[in-house]
Amino acid sequence: MLTAVQALQRLSSMGVQKTLADIEAALNAIDQQVIFDEQRQRVTVQVWDKATPINGVAPEKIIARDDVPDDGEIYLLYVDGKLVYLQPHDPFQAGVVPMTSETVVQLANQHADQIATQMADDKTFEVLLTSLA
Repeated sequence: MLTAVQALQRLSSMGVQKTLADIEAALNAIDQQVIFDEQRQRVTVQVWDKATPINGVAPEKIIARDDVPDDGEIYLLYVDGKLVYLQPHDPFQAGVVPMTSETVVQLANQHADQIATQMADDKTFEVLLTSLA
């Protein structure tokens, strides 16, 4: 969720001068949860079967990448039906840590939530900017 301080920093970088109190009041009038929910619906998760080509690329070529563990799961994230991430390992750990069949869906959804949060913050900022004009 976009905070008043984050919004103040973004507004200041644009040359827009508003008080923190004005920003807080405007943000309080925005239902950020609804905006997040709308953005999260745009992001879909798919666990890849390692057999289906992705955007015309043969699965063998994808599996041969250096960052694809031999024993791990891979997920795909789509925004508005367009592939934006092919994630071959745990994105929340350093290095190439394989995802298991037990962890892949949870990690994919966590990643999808992060993407949706950023999109929601951007949308919230647009609404805030309009309301402060």
